[in-house]
Amino acid sequence: MGRVADVRFGRVALVAAPDGVRLDVRRLRDAAPPIRPVSVEGRVPTMSGNSFVVSEFGESNRTPLGGYFGTFQRRPSSAVAHVDRMPDGRRALELTCRHEETGFCGLWIQLYDFEAGPEARWYLDARGFSTLSFWIRGRAGGERILLKVADAEWEQREDALPVGEVAQFLPAGRVDTVWQQAVVPLERLPVRVQRETLAMLAFEATVPGTSTVELGPVALSITPDDLPALPDPRMSGEPVPALHKATWVWNTAELLANPARQSAMLDFLEREGFDRIFLQLPGIPGDPRTPGELRIDTKAMRSLLAAFNRRGMRVYALDGYARYALPEFHAGVLATVDHVIRYNRRVSEHERFFGVRYDIEPYLLPAFHGSGRSNLLQGLLELTAASVERARAGGLVYGADIPFWYDASSDDTREPVLVEFRGVRKPVSEHLVDLVDDVAIMDYRTTAYGADGTIRHATGELEYAASQGKPVFIALETLDLPDEVLLDFRGPPRAGLPEGESVGPAVAAVADGDSMHVVYVDAEPAGDALTDWLVERGIDAKDVWWWPVSRRVEVPAAKLTFARHDVRQLEAVMQGTAAEFQRYPSFAGFALHSAESYMALVTRRPLPR
Repeated sequence: MGRVADVRFGRVALVAAPDGVRLDVRRLRDAAPPIRPVSVEGRVPTMSGNSFVVSEFGESNRTPLGGYFGTFQRRPSSAVAHVDRMPDGRRALELTCRHEETGFCGLWIQLYDFEAGPEARWYLDARGFSTLSFWIRGRAGGERILLKVADAEWEQREDALPVGEVAQFLPAGRVDTVWQQAVVPLERLPVRVQRETLAMLAFEATVPGTSTVELGPVALSITPDDLPALPDPRMSGEPVPALHKATWVWNTAELLANPARQSAMLDFLEREGFDRIFLQLPGIPGDPRTPGELRIDTKAMRSLLAAFNRRGMRVYALDGYARYALPEFHAGVLATVDHVIRYNRRVSEHERFFGVRYDIEPYLLPAFHGSGRSNLLQGLLELTAASVERARAGGLVYGADIPFWYDASSDDTREPVLVEFRGVRKPVSEHLVDLVDDVAIMDYRTTAYGADGTIRHATGELEYAASQGKPVFIALETLDLPDEVLLDFRGPPRAGLPEGESVGPAVAAVADGDSMHVVYVDAEPAGDALTDWLVERGIDAKDVWWWPVSRRVEVPAAKLTFARHDVRQLEAVMQGTAAEFQRYPSFAGFALHSAESYMALVTRRPLPR
């Protein structure tokens, strides 16, 4: 740490842990990420004929303009959207809104390339069009849906302006259970919306209750006379190839100690169709070892491995720890791989491990967010390369678990997580795919579609893995996680206490020798609450530096894990993800984290619809 006064950017998180809210310091920097300019240029899309189809829904997760569609919501209201084959044989988007007395929910459709950086982005120039049209029908009929629209300015505010209820643009004057085409004259758009930079369409539920509608093609047309027709029903597509189903089993020691628990788990995994098991090595209690080394109790493990193998499940010897990326742990990790190989040589074929698997997450270490990132990642790749070489020589496959965002643009550099290895600089995810035999992408989202869904987040890895002939598991989370609120602060700090100032939430850093206390204050005025904290600890106010919170982002657990949903939503997301990813030969199936939490989810009574 340098001086507290030199901090120019920080991110902290309020984590709703079971024992109360805690404050995690995620990032401190001496320079703030640049705020990049946002382009507000509008262009006419390339098209032929009278209409430009904004989104047909049945073809891809992305729109022809490079945008996405997805849901918005504010708790306790919620929305779920997915693309599926409807009862009439047509592929369409199904939107279900659960609108409570408070909050809001609905669907958005982007009219720009979301992957383009803000400075390179362009929006849809609709001045040459006269009509917006879309096909819609309701599950029950009478659904109340509000059409909204945003230009570039309103989209940057994360808001949109109302055009009118969908019903008024339908021939029947209401949403019905049969398909109708809504026809919206663009002259009905609010005057405060710039038609030369249209950015988004939105469909928002307006009355409390649960409502479901289906949407077909959305289009802009030059004249209202020749609008896109409703697509014909399709025959069933090609059968989806058989997929693997994997899971992580972390409670190995418990299974070894409790035969009844072991039997119940094995029966469950077989019934649910799992054929790949990532089994945590329990080690030997009290066994002195090198850091990172796990020895294997051959006698204890033989019967468990035999039980998995008899049921057609191939088992990986699993371990993982963020610090394994550090050089002082490498010898221990390699020794563990050697122990797995020796174990396999001592036992019968039906008692052996199929592979070795490591879940090493260096981004959990503070150094990852500073100048030590490159060394950490190079250490991870060096260890992986050495481990793969040993595993293959011992007749084992080697798998790795990685986050979906290694190849995604970062907040500050607009680049993926790059590292140079063996003379090549590229995303660390691509290096790992090159090295290992298979990967599991920790694609921890609870929606398939949209800019923040499983499909978008894992597409890059699947495309690259397909080029390298490597299989990829799409991993989904079922373990319960805490809700979080991310808080950013930036710029030079202010010294002393914010006396008499109404600053709203603030973050303070208090020097204490070669360390610092980081304090989040959510009281008004912030100075009074901070004074009380200082007095309790005998700290002088002159050592305090503080920043008002500049950005607040809620990260609800329900966005990341299915633990707070019922199993039907998990199955729907798997179905939607598989429908999109079956085009990639690298798509091997799903991995569910973890066996215990998935078992609890499946055996729990389904939530009412």
